[in-house]
Amino acid sequence: MSSIGIINNLSSNYYSHILDIVDNADTIYIISPFLMESFETILYEIFEKGIKRVHLVTTLKNNDIDLIRKANALHSFCSYCMENKVEFNIYIDNKLHGKIYAASKNGVYTSGILTSANFTDSGLNRNHEWGVHIQEPQTLKTLMNEVFSVCSAPLSVQNISAIIKKVDDYFKNKQEPDIPTLDLTLDEFVEYGSDTIDESDDNTDIRYFIKPIGSTDSPFPESGKLDKAIASLHFAKRRPRAVRIGDILICYAVGSTKLIGYYEVITEPALTGYDDDRWPWSVQARNLCSDYSENWVNINKTLPSIRAEYPPDKPITHIGGTTLGALNFGSDKIRLTVPFAKHLMQAIEEAVKK
Repeated sequence: MSSIGIINNLSSNYYSHILDIVDNADTIYIISPFLMESFETILYEIFEKGIKRVHLVTTLKNNDIDLIRKANALHSFCSYCMENKVEFNIYIDNKLHGKIYAASKNGVYTSGILTSANFTDSGLNRNHEWGVHIQEPQTLKTLMNEVFSVCSAPLSVQNISAIIKKVDDYFKNKQEPDIPTLDLTLDEFVEYGSDTIDESDDNTDIRYFIKPIGSTDSPFPESGKLDKAIASLHFAKRRPRAVRIGDILICYAVGSTKLIGYYEVITEPALTGYDDDRWPWSVQARNLCSDYSENWVNINKTLPSIRAEYPPDKPITHIGGTTLGALNFGSDKIRLTVPFAKHLMQAIEEAVKK
């Protein structure tokens, strides 16, 4: 068996490749200039494999619009590691362009990936990416020694907190800069092969999320109801930048796990104004199936049961995961694949028709 092999995002995805390399390891190394804003979903599955330590190398460039996303990413990463009692270190290399994912056990490198794929939703699941899977400990050691020879010393928790606060304070009273857009398409000149056409997530501007209502220590009561027309849906401490007007939030009750309904976001996220609020951000959302939501408690449509009706090996999260386990550890939302979101909404619609 060769100790070096080619991997890609065509026949599978980098989400699964990363989960493969952490089998039987205790430490993972994530080297990527760009990061996903929410780490909970993938870290949940990584930690389930037994990982006890994470080393993250990324960029933190001055005067860069990516600092908005990076502040959310660092907060998500640090919070989830601390909540799960997993050791972590963050290093900075502002000339970083390469992407490497590696694992070790008892200080010995066991497996790694040298790749084009950033540690982002698109990089791990949807872009056309290629890489080399390396299983030679000495090669990996040489590679990782070079990485750590050119990056910073690990940031202290105090420095990380100060970085996040400084970014938050800067953008608190500023409108996020618009990304220039063009109404200019060139597909008429390009002939694509049928196997390169993505029929899942990228052909729609609508994002779909599963959203818990209630919390572990305060489950949503079976006597509870969201507003029949327009509901206020709340999020945790960070502004939910991924949630935009027009997106769909599929809600379920923490405790019973029954689906409550699905809602279209009609406002930008806004602060509630209460400093001690556990869920200080909220959006207004239009109920798209009020008949169901009025009777949700009497309809036995639970999230686990509807998930069980979906192919177990087919991705259900936007980054290619097959589990929603991170919801059990405080995640305020998880972005779904379009097919699985439609599977959930169809279950709601069919329950009303019966």
